[in-house]
Amino acid sequence: MDRWRYLGVGLASLLLFVLVSGCGDRGDLSQVTGTVTLDGQPLADALVVFTPLTGGRPAAARTDASGSYTLVYDRQGTGAIQGEHMVTISTRMERELADGTLEDIPERVPAQYNFRSELTADIQEGQNEFHFDLESEGDVYQSEEEAW
Repeated sequence: MDRWRYLGVGLASLLLFVLVSGCGDRGDLSQVTGTVTLDGQPLADALVVFTPLTGGRPAAARTDASGSYTLVYDRQGTGAIQGEHMVTISTRMERELADGTLEDIPERVPAQYNFRSELTADIQEGQNEFHFDLESEGDVYQSEEEAW
């Protein structure tokens, strides 16, 4: 009886090891950089998210004062997995002030670039550069519920 129990525990451990090691697979990461402008001006503090259309972990970045970004995949790596991605860009966020209160930063980017994004990018092997020149014409929503 103990032999079957040890065999079962061993098989369960092996299965768990295979499943866990598969979850850590980052796939092929490629470097992704670029810029975001709104009406020809750099868009600072915008959240740029690349979400793979085939599923998997998204990569994201926040733009700097010049509108530039470099995608981060996880704590260990920059870039994004290769393939087609939906891209969303948003400026809405809550920021904690020194006194502990929250400041609500409103959305400035129209819904066709975030809640109803029409933006896509095809990430290839190696270095990729994507520039997004957004226009402020369009509906700007402060929440997903409002957009739908």
